[in-house]
Amino acid sequence: MPSNRRINKTKRRFKKTWDRVVDGLSRHITIYQPDTESECPNCYYDKVNRTSSGVYKTGGSTYFAVGRCPVCQGRGVLVTIRRKCIDGVVIWNPSGDAMNALTFTEAGFEGATRVEIKTDPCNLELIKNAKYVLIDGLKCKLSNPPIIRGIGTKDILIAQFFTTDKPRKNSGERL
Repeated sequence: MPSNRRINKTKRRFKKTWDRVVDGLSRHITIYQPDTESECPNCYYDKVNRTSSGVYKTGGSTYFAVGRCPVCQGRGVLVTIRRKCIDGVVIWNPSGDAMNALTFTEAGFEGATRVEIKTDPCNLELIKNAKYVLIDGLKCKLSNPPIIRGIGTKDILIAQFFTTDKPRKNSGERL
């Protein structure tokens, strides 16, 4: 009977090899969350017009006498774009043409508009709350609720998206 040490070493070797396979097959997917807005610390916010009032707030970082606030450029709020990059397997046009080929229609060539990603289940909330995702440089939106499939600890998250953007020459969508 093999010792525990040998079994543990084999498990570690398998996990390391499997992680390399996953890293080799996966692509980077950028998930954009809804933007967060906070009031400008340099000027007063006009809630009626939803812009800056153009009046300097005492204790602000940059003084201005008259006109547009130099911090928020007259918007009254500071917008923070929230994005996160995850890894996943990308499948363009799932259950369609196996070669992900372009389709010829009366209007000309058309690329795949559906895309499926498979990733870690810990990204479920990110994908559910996403405003949109960037896959191979194309902006995609969630088309169906994400599904978790698997048994026990071997789960996988499957999410389907759609895009209306045209494929670019160097994207993975077009062969």
